[in-house]
Amino acid sequence: MDKFIITIDGPAGSGKSTIAKLLAKKNGFVHINSGAIYRALAYVLDKNVDREKLANLNLELSLKGNSIKVFCDGEDITDRLQSEAIGRVASKIAQIGFVRDYVNKKVRDLTETGKFVIDGRDCGTVIFPYADVKIFLVADLKERARRRAFETGENFDEVLRIIEKRDKEDSERDIAPLIKPDDAYEVDTTGKSIEDVYNEIMGINRRVYDNRNS
Repeated sequence: MDKFIITIDGPAGSGKSTIAKLLAKKNGFVHINSGAIYRALAYVLDKNVDREKLANLNLELSLKGNSIKVFCDGEDITDRLQSEAIGRVASKIAQIGFVRDYVNKKVRDLTETGKFVIDGRDCGTVIFPYADVKIFLVADLKERARRRAFETGENFDEVLRIIEKRDKEDSERDIAPLIKPDDAYEVDTTGKSIEDVYNEIMGINRRVYDNRNS
């Protein structure tokens, strides 16, 4: 198999990265979180992003085992990108067309050959419209906020407010809005363990594989 792509899209806190990491680890795929690239741009450039700065930015993505690391000027910044403050800026600059083109090219360049699980907001609609399997995760708003607050250590009420605002912005933006791809399988992660979600998605993968080879 020269290339196989699974996309996992959905709103903030729905469990995209968690399940994508597990799928990659257990099945020999590489996990790419497209949101991490937007967060890296937000971390390095803040809101002051323009074409010239982006063109001169020394941002590199490196495959490490079954995931990627993000480097800027040779320094690994992967573990600095998870705060909600960075997420807010990332959500803003993700609405800029030339920024999205930059990120999409970075992701596509990494996936010329191999098996990948890619998560984000528009992976199945824009970056890889012909992905082999498309998953769209959803979950209750408050549960998503609890997960993110636990992950970042930030205040639940503030995280809830931010996620609700981001949901609205992501779904209403003009460029690559958050929508479920027509050919995606929707999986509700509310009240489910990570193993439950994993088994459900693996069941979908098996059905897709069997249908294509029947």
